[in-house]
Amino acid sequence: MKSTLFAMLGFFAVTALAADNYTIQKFSGEDVGTPDQYIDAEFGGSLKISSTGTVENVQDGRFYVRQKFEDPFGESPTTYQLYEGRKGSEAANLNEYTLPAGIAYGFAIKAKAYSSENADANSDIEKVYFDGKSIFAEGVSEMYMHRGVKTIALVPVNATEPAPAAPVEAESSSSSSEEDTLAAAPVAESSSAAADDEYCDDDDPDCEGEDDYNYDVQGDVAATANQANDEDYAANSASNDVTDRFGIADEVRKWSAWGLVGVAAAGIGVGVYNQMQYSDAKSAHDDVDDLMDTHKKNIQEACGGKKDCYESMVWYETNDMAYKNGTSMGKHSALYLLHSKNKKNKDAMDSYSMARNIWFGIAALSIGGSIVLFTW
Repeated sequence: MKSTLFAMLGFFAVTALAADNYTIQKFSGEDVGTPDQYIDAEFGGSLKISSTGTVENVQDGRFYVRQKFEDPFGESPTTYQLYEGRKGSEAANLNEYTLPAGIAYGFAIKAKAYSSENADANSDIEKVYFDGKSIFAEGVSEMYMHRGVKTIALVPVNATEPAPAAPVEAESSSSSSEEDTLAAAPVAESSSAAADDEYCDDDDPDCEGEDDYNYDVQGDVAATANQANDEDYAANSASNDVTDRFGIADEVRKWSAWGLVGVAAAGIGVGVYNQMQYSDAKSAHDDVDDLMDTHKKNIQEACGGKKDCYESMVWYETNDMAYKNGTSMGKHSALYLLHSKNKKNKDAMDSYSMARNIWFGIAALSIGGSIVLFTW
């Protein structure tokens, strides 16, 4: 019993290691995605890194490429990255393949692709393209992928499937009779199982429905591993489905963020201009204050230091009493003119200060919004 258990554990370990060699664990390439004749950048420049790491539920016209980056000197580990864009002018010249029936499309995204059935694990195809339905590569007549210990041959599009092989005639009537007898046994057993399933009681804990899984760990272990892989890929596909549906929103967020950057730049520019105007108005205000102080000093000297005289003269000129009484040939007094000028300077200062604060506030909000969109 123990030897059987250890043998099973060893088999699962070997299967897991084999799967790791033929599967991309994560997309970690940091190189810039470069368009080619098969895939173009959607807005010019470089290709965009796929944010979800999957290419299911692809919108019409969008195209993906999985790029392998291998250090020719072997000093750095091999990395992969998935990029998205739109179909290039020569995409129709790629060799197109589909997965056999029963295998989820999400399996192909991280499964390495090979042009030969017996290719080494590290000799996978450098560029593989996806459109959500098929798998594409350049200049390959065959394409293979590995799932656990099983090699899967991809189906060329529009290829004619081989005709089923003719049944081999029995060598003798006695051997034919034995084969018929052996074949009849599982048929009868299957019929009996079907009859049992038909009358399966839902309250019976031993009753298994169609969606229940019973892993066979004593029979065909390879088939059990393949079934587990299918469920894992299906779960991964379901978890990423919602994110895939919002893939187009990435471009909207990106260009919205750049729009906010432009608004922030304009806000800073206008804010700086208003700050400069505020500084000029404040400088003029300070100059007038200096003239008023000088004039008041002259009044004080003229009054001989008498406080009552000084206060009366300042009040008299500030309220422009000479002009109101018509005793100064229709001219306004000096302090009145200086006070009027400074009031205009103060109004200008307040106006430019408010405009500066508004534009700097708009710039700050735009910068904050763009950071949120860029990091979302």
